[in-house]
Amino acid sequence: MELPADIYDKLTTLAEQGDGYEEQEDFALALESYNEALALLPEPKTDWEAATWLYTAIGDAHINQQDYDEALEAFEKALASPDGTGNPYIWYSLGQVFYQLGNLEKAKSHFLSAYMLDGDEIFQGEDPAYLELIRGEIS
Repeated sequence: MELPADIYDKLTTLAEQGDGYEEQEDFALALESYNEALALLPEPKTDWEAATWLYTAIGDAHINQQDYDEALEAFEKALASPDGTGNPYIWYSLGQVFYQLGNLEKAKSHFLSAYMLDGDEIFQGEDPAYLELIRGEIS
C-alpha cells in the first residue's frame, strides 16, 4: 500500500525541513516539522514505511533535547513500524535511551540486538560505555 503522491511529497518536504532544523540544532522546530509530517499518515500510522523514519527522526530530536521518555515512545513506535525490527539504529537508539534512563538491563538487551544486526560498527564514535555494557556477552 502506497501513499498518494501529493501526500508523500508533502511528507518528505516536511521531513527534510525537520532535518534542516535538526542540523541547526533547533530541535523544537525539527519536532514540529516531523510531527506535522507524521500527522499526514493515515491511521494506524505504524502501518506505513514512512512512520519508521519519521518516528526515528522524532526520537533523535528528543534524545538531543535529553527528553528520554519522549524518545523512548518514539523509538518504540519506530520499532513497531515496517522493517523497524531489522533496523540496528532503532535498537541502538533504544539501548541509548534505556541507558540514559538508568535501566541497564533493557539497555544491554537492546544494544545486543543492535550488535547482532550490525556488529560493533554501530557503536563507533559513540559513548564507549554502551559497547562496554555488552562486552561480556559478545566476547
